[in-house]
Amino acid sequence: MSDEKTDSSRVANLPLETKSQEKAREEKLPCVTNGQLKLYDPKANNVERFIKLLSQRINRPLASSMVACVHCGMCADSCHYALAKPDDPTMTPAYKADQIRRIFKRHMDWTGRIVPWWVHARSLASDEDLNRLKNTVFGMCSQCRRCTLNCPMGVDTAALIRLTRGILTELGIVPEGVFNVSRDQWETGNQMAVTEEDYLETLEWMKEETQEELGISEIDIPMDKKDCDFMYTINPREIKFDPRSIANAAKIFHFAGENWTMPKWGWDQTNFGLYSGDDKLGAYVARNLYESAKKLRAKRIVISECGHGYRSTRWEGYNWAEYDQTIPTESVVITLIRYIKEGRITVDPALNPEPVTFHDSCNIARSGDLIEEPRWILRQACSDFREMHPNRTENFCCTGGSGLLSMAEYRPLRMEVAQIKADQLKATGAKIVCTICHNCVDGLNDLVRHYKLEMKVVQILDLVANALIVPKKK
Repeated sequence: MSDEKTDSSRVANLPLETKSQEKAREEKLPCVTNGQLKLYDPKANNVERFIKLLSQRINRPLASSMVACVHCGMCADSCHYALAKPDDPTMTPAYKADQIRRIFKRHMDWTGRIVPWWVHARSLASDEDLNRLKNTVFGMCSQCRRCTLNCPMGVDTAALIRLTRGILTELGIVPEGVFNVSRDQWETGNQMAVTEEDYLETLEWMKEETQEELGISEIDIPMDKKDCDFMYTINPREIKFDPRSIANAAKIFHFAGENWTMPKWGWDQTNFGLYSGDDKLGAYVARNLYESAKKLRAKRIVISECGHGYRSTRWEGYNWAEYDQTIPTESVVITLIRYIKEGRITVDPALNPEPVTFHDSCNIARSGDLIEEPRWILRQACSDFREMHPNRTENFCCTGGSGLLSMAEYRPLRMEVAQIKADQLKATGAKIVCTICHNCVDGLNDLVRHYKLEMKVVQILDLVANALIVPKKK
């Protein structure tokens, strides 16, 4: 168990304005080129603005989740925060949702206007209240939706958390990490501010390294090639920290005889708008990708291994961007299954002999549609695949979801509640934990190091590339 201890009241009272936002405000810097990212303005009536935005953004599903909670406590049995800190009632999903629910009741529900004391309705008094709300919705919930899945009343707590995050983002009241990543995505088109030069150089480097490794000069990472079978989109982490994942994809695509390409612009499938609740940012990033696929006349979009990238690209992005879904999208997991079933590639499970377990990513299992597919691949490519428990839609979050990896101020609490996931991993006895999400790779690596687990974190592409039978050159 870690020595780091975190008091939730301390989390709730972290500073209101980040250093980046304070500096930007004092120097009167422009927001961003698109003019969408807001800076915190201490002189504005932020409480009044918050309530106005809340009234504008409430729809029927959100209103239902506002009033349907009966406080039965079942969500507490589902949440890794509440399970790790059972003596702290502020960790329960119902409590977190109540922080926005009571404001809704006070200003938008007739019961809260007439008998506020009866329904626990309460308004906001100052920016300090908004600060505590910020630290609750950003720092004490990973929006994994496990509580939503197990709520007998169908309350979508994660939707309420995202709603609140979005309003606070509109006011500029956000953690510094969220502010910085959102700014980078607005200004550069990708969440890690990768320049076009770095992007192209990394792809060229990976192409040359793969050619040298296999002794095959025909291996390529095509760029802006038109009329391909698919356009491949990635997570910026693959450029900055894990370029081997791109090399593995190129290797597999080559031996499968695939006609594919990557775009120079619109290649970032991740979308911080999903995390921050900023639908404008979500629309901007998604539209970049869809327009690139349309321009290249790609027959489909293939999404590399990323949980929120998959969810935002395959579904949510079309709604944010109000864009017709005319080009099919799929995860690279589906692409790999097609290759194996059609005999376009052959894998040997003996080449992955160590025991492997699988981590279901929240945005792919609970908020997506890929549950049995990655398991099918692991059984083809690994000698010893074993389940962790619970699994599938009941699996616990990697603890790094919803942008928490970018928010350093909440790391102590995140590592404390990660005990639940660490125990789950340890019980499998596996030496390798596989996931189909780059965000989960970092989240799991954090807790593996923190709790000193003897495990390696990999992805499906890693294991398939390792098990791939490379045809002998004629």
